[in-house]
Amino acid sequence: MCALFHPKDDLVVSASLDQTVRVWDIGSLKRKNASPADDILRLSQMNTDLFGGVDAVVKYVLEGHDRGVNWASFHPTLPLIVSAADDRQVKIWRMNGKYRNNLL
Repeated sequence: MCALFHPKDDLVVSASLDQTVRVWDIGSLKRKNASPADDILRLSQMNTDLFGGVDAVVKYVLEGHDRGVNWASFHPTLPLIVSAADDRQVKIWRMNGKYRNNLL
């Protein structure tokens, strides 16, 4: 339903109708596009991507909503995530490296 970039880190937060908020690590995508490689290396990377290469990895799955999650966002300066869902709840999650139901 929604996906937003972290203001400083190589992360994306997404909201889904499966009742979860997911934090994605996109660091490998950034490194792949920023590295000065020769054409042969780039071609081999492209082929890998076409056949199942991974650009983003789910780092954390936040569970706690009872209905589909419509929106999620990183706080611009504090280590927090906020989410809103069809269960009529807004949840604030701590970003402390242990995302399992760390509601404030």
